[in-house]
Amino acid sequence: MSLNTVPTQILMLHNHDNTWTEADLIEVAEENQKLMAGLRANGYHVKDLKVTNSVAEVVRSRGVDPREWLIFNWCEGYADRPWDYDGVTEELEQLQFVYTGSGPWALRVSRDKWLVRRLLAEAGAPLPLGGLMRTATDVDWNVYPAIVKPVNQHASYGISREAIVENERELRQRVEYVRETFQSAAVIEEFIDGPEFHVLVWGNSPPTVLPAVQLEYGHAADWHDRLYTYEAKFDEHSAAMQQIRFLCPAMMEPRTRRSIEAATLQAYRTLCCRDYARVDVRVRDGQAYVIDVNPNPDISSFSMSVMAAEAAGFNYNQMVTQIVRFAAERWSVRRPMLVPAPHRWAADLNRAQPESEIHHGGREPDRKPAKGS
Repeated sequence: MSLNTVPTQILMLHNHDNTWTEADLIEVAEENQKLMAGLRANGYHVKDLKVTNSVAEVVRSRGVDPREWLIFNWCEGYADRPWDYDGVTEELEQLQFVYTGSGPWALRVSRDKWLVRRLLAEAGAPLPLGGLMRTATDVDWNVYPAIVKPVNQHASYGISREAIVENERELRQRVEYVRETFQSAAVIEEFIDGPEFHVLVWGNSPPTVLPAVQLEYGHAADWHDRLYTYEAKFDEHSAAMQQIRFLCPAMMEPRTRRSIEAATLQAYRTLCCRDYARVDVRVRDGQAYVIDVNPNPDISSFSMSVMAAEAAGFNYNQMVTQIVRFAAERWSVRRPMLVPAPHRWAADLNRAQPESEIHHGGREPDRKPAKGS
């Protein structure tokens, strides 16, 4: 196959995790089959390839030629190193494969929530007030309620009702909890007690914002219960999961829609996301504030990504095919991976950071909560 033709052979790359239960393995196998069936329904020749410890080892053992196969990258790590997204894509780059999704730089940066904030702040993205604390001593923070997040976690690990703090005593306790549990510094942000939206952005030239998914927390009177916790995401028996409803397309005023679209596009571009990513925002007084950027979001058949795609007129098969088409735009223009301009600057942030640091983000909030409110 010539490098200048449109690829028709897709290798669906997936991984095995040693911690998966039997039920997990069944679910993963079913989702893999749905994805491959979706691509086959749209004319692609598809094979699957499971990675355990090395991408290079498995593709070479199968004789897979990067000039003939485009990778649908659904590989989240290795058997003994789960969640090593960037390690997988670094191998794919070295092997000169064209693959779906973001590259190593975006995935590596997303591992560090403080680094993400610094990049977004410099780009002028709208952020909640935020700070970094490495220890529970010398607290310099007076905006409450606030939310405390581990710097080095994802998928809401470390996010529970107790992550929202209302005073200095609770803040110190939560920072110490993060330090002891995750061996991590803590990002502190003002808690934006407004509507929450998860927004899929996809495409490259230019990217497009799909209809937002609103997380509806019902009539919860306590802001501790208006939070997408780890329990709410993964414990199907929890009250937290049962009370959340997902609305898509979300109803909102035009001003809010414009604010969400501007904020999510800015975040997508700043982190050099590619093909698809999800940006989470909360809204106050019509202004969207970026609270998380995920360059490798869930795109399984039951995910919010599919809800957004369906609201935009794409069924599941069309969604996964469109993702392949975005990646295929790079098929005839292969070149060594370009390191984004912020990379050297971002690397410098990992050195000599103070024990605590406060900054306002890229844009001053419309209003600041009163101390102790």
